[in-house]
Amino acid sequence: MRVYVSNFLSKSISIINGKFLLEEDRIYLDENVYPHHFCIDKNEKIIYIPSSVNGVLYIVSIEDKTVIDSISIGGNLSQVVLYNDEELYIANEDSNSIYIVDVKKVNPIGVVCVDNMPHGIVLDKNQHKLYVPCSNYLIVIDVISKNIIEKVELNFTPWHLKVDEIKNIIYVTTKNGRIIILDRFTFKIINVLDCFKLPIEIILNDLKNEVYITDFCRQSVLILDSEEYKIKKEIEILGKPLGINISCDKKILFVSDIKNDTIKAFNIEDYSLIKDIKVDKEPTTIICR
Repeated sequence: MRVYVSNFLSKSISIINGKFLLEEDRIYLDENVYPHHFCIDKNEKIIYIPSSVNGVLYIVSIEDKTVIDSISIGGNLSQVVLYNDEELYIANEDSNSIYIVDVKKVNPIGVVCVDNMPHGIVLDKNQHKLYVPCSNYLIVIDVISKNIIEKVELNFTPWHLKVDEIKNIIYVTTKNGRIIILDRFTFKIINVLDCFKLPIEIILNDLKNEVYITDFCRQSVLILDSEEYKIKKEIEILGKPLGINISCDKKILFVSDIKNDTIKAFNIEDYSLIKDIKVDKEPTTIICR
């Protein structure tokens, strides 16, 4: 297993060996490539990185460790997802839109106008839907027709989200310290949790019925019981936690700490810290492959 980490300020991607828990390689990017969020086409061994600085989508070869192509889109690009290894969906916060790119032809093929400040977009591949959190709404786009099919008013400033395809639930973090829990099909609010300060990223562990949430201002990871929607544990980070992910075997929890420029690896069984893995400046997004 490899763990990929975007280092925003140092303009690089760290590659961590998941077995030995150490950085085994690093991809240095071009001067204007500030990687906050990214996605990976594991078959083609390619990383797609939207840059918020100059509005360009960069295509990076993992093997060659270099930028092999780019697409100028414009605006403040924030998040990117890959659908069926064929299409990229990219959130543009300046134009309040989602750009669609054909990855085979490396060419824009469409744009969907949404609401203000689209950010933490997520694909629901089985439902062929793209969920787009905006200032006051959750926008639902059908990726087959490329049309908006739902506009769910939330009024809690949604930010990031995660889809639980087993329990058919959507978890939404908000900028005002709440977690909104929605029904995956009706989008009705099931519960609102207000015991957070600034929740950011979410990862699920169906083996333990747990949800892990980074809370930037509490400087901790909160562990939520996904059956009762109650906080069962808090892991102190002693830094500034941002990104989060879980190993493929669901034994290790990885948390990015942008204060100490490390990836913290925790044992899932007892939540003990296994190791601080030193990476580059301001690690943000974590992807396990």
